[in-house]
Amino acid sequence: EMQPRCSRDAAEMQPRCSRDAAAGTSRGKDVAHARPPPGLRRRPPHRVPRRSAALRRSSAAPSLRLSAGGLNVAGSYKTFGLKQPQLNSDSFLTVVGALSAIFGNAAGRFFFGALSDAIGFKASFVPLTLLQGTTLLSFPALAASRLTFLLATVAMLFCMGGTFALFPAQAMRVYGASGASVYSIMFTAFGSAALLGPIASNALLQRGGYPLVFSVLGLCSFGSAALTLASQ
Repeated sequence: EMQPRCSRDAAEMQPRCSRDAAAGTSRGKDVAHARPPPGLRRRPPHRVPRRSAALRRSSAAPSLRLSAGGLNVAGSYKTFGLKQPQLNSDSFLTVVGALSAIFGNAAGRFFFGALSDAIGFKASFVPLTLLQGTTLLSFPALAASRLTFLLATVAMLFCMGGTFALFPAQAMRVYGASGASVYSIMFTAFGSAALLGPIASNALLQRGGYPLVFSVLGLCSFGSAALTLASQ
């Protein structure tokens, strides 16, 4: 008696399981093809902008030319000062470095970051490049006294700090959530300047001394201003 009963129970369960599976499949299809409520919009898929190449051409090139000047002064102001009789004092040059780090590099980041938020990237970046270019062209003459040398070095690091504040913010404005990944490409300009700047500076130094080095770097800064003004 048990064997026929088990057979009947198994026969009854099999159609029921088939019906449940079919009902589950139907519900899954209904959910898959269900439309969102009228007031709900689907979020568009995240896509990386196609303007990365244009950004590398328009923004990274000025950044490379600009950062070469700031990085050059930040890395060689002490070497340059030790070769000048009126500046040859390790304690004085140490004070110059400390003041330039505080009132130059750090202050420039705050100042140009706030200025860019108020008046925009281009209106902030062009004065920065003009200030840096003018200071670079005048740097050998400004090294005639300790006070003017101190002010020139602070001004150079002020501009360099502003550069590090302007470009990340501009990348976020233009590219939104993708700005961080785009800025990683832009930042290679600073790395290239850090590697190629000393090599180019040494080559220029052997040809025409420090006046030629600072003149070329100053012209590069003016070139950055021209490229920025020509860009959209």
